[in-house]
Amino acid sequence: MAFYVDVSTTTIDWIIQQCNFALLPERIQKNLLAWKSGLKKPTNNQLIEASKATYMPFGYFFLTNPPQEDYSFVDYRTVDSEELIKPSRNLIDTIHNMQNIQNWAENYLIQEGFAKNRIVGLLRNTNENDYVDVLREELNLDIKWYENSKTSKDSFKNIRNIISNLGIFVMMSGIVENNTKRLLNINEFRAFTIINDYVPLIFINSNDSPNGKLFSLIHEFAHICLGENSLFNDRFSNGTNLKEIEKKCNKIAAELLVPQKIFVKEWNRGIKKYDEERCIKELAQIFKCGITVIARKALDNNFITFELYNKLAKLAVAIFNQSKNDKDGGGNFYTTTLSRLDNRFLSMLQSSVQEGKTQYTEAYRLTNTKRGIYDKLIEKACGVSL
Repeated sequence: MAFYVDVSTTTIDWIIQQCNFALLPERIQKNLLAWKSGLKKPTNNQLIEASKATYMPFGYFFLTNPPQEDYSFVDYRTVDSEELIKPSRNLIDTIHNMQNIQNWAENYLIQEGFAKNRIVGLLRNTNENDYVDVLREELNLDIKWYENSKTSKDSFKNIRNIISNLGIFVMMSGIVENNTKRLLNINEFRAFTIINDYVPLIFINSNDSPNGKLFSLIHEFAHICLGENSLFNDRFSNGTNLKEIEKKCNKIAAELLVPQKIFVKEWNRGIKKYDEERCIKELAQIFKCGITVIARKALDNNFITFELYNKLAKLAVAIFNQSKNDKDGGGNFYTTTLSRLDNRFLSMLQSSVQEGKTQYTEAYRLTNTKRGIYDKLIEKACGVSL
């Protein structure tokens, strides 16, 4: 005998609006519309099925009123001619997952007697002209630090480790949890930052290009130093229709990647040999960054026209789209999983588990793993055999 459950038609209507209704199986669509109209009541199994299909938390279906999800820091605007009106379920669930990790880590650090992270808001009382110098000092970067990297991937790895050692979690993924069907849309966001006094967190969309990830990482680090949340989706870094905070962070990232004085010297040298477009590509090799960053720098210095800048920005996106098969992690499950998680977070989590302060089930939940996988993950990350 089937047992039927009372659900709120208002909540079901909200769920329909939040999910990709048109892409749902026809059976799920019909059920949701029937529950919304009040003509039918669902069984528990039907709700479980609908929850999985819509990617909506199972508990939401039992609410009398729709949940109040506050993502006020998600600043939506037009990207690649696509108007983004509201956050996707994939983005929302990713933010939820990162907040769960952040909440756990905050409680852990407070219990262990750690002080607040001094990097959060570091630049609030700093003169804007000194921003980059302060950050270079905090990151312990020489002005020509890029010379120590062979590629932007090397630069990303080095900067990520430095930022992590400053107590900032740097997470990265191109999917929601371990679901390869739930890809994170690069046209929706490149990265985001969630400010927390103890555990500031940066999340990088790994579906972006290596050059894009490097720029996003430094851009988001600047947000933490300015003490403001961020969702970064300006794929062209074109500086138009942006809030002042975004312009500041773009400027900081560009200067850290491509110091102005050195850029002008290299440009004057290169332009004697090459045309403008070739010169930009050559300088991108020197500074180990994307041609969009170099083109933007050239535009800001009035070395090129906006038309050429726009052409090169679109070219960079097109080149990346053609090379999407080159994925980080090389297909190895553990390498890929480790690349998604912050090393310091894993170390903290395993210490808490060993001390009996965090249950294994909680560790599995936070890392989206199971026992055997978690054990091997910790062994590879921390060199600890379980």
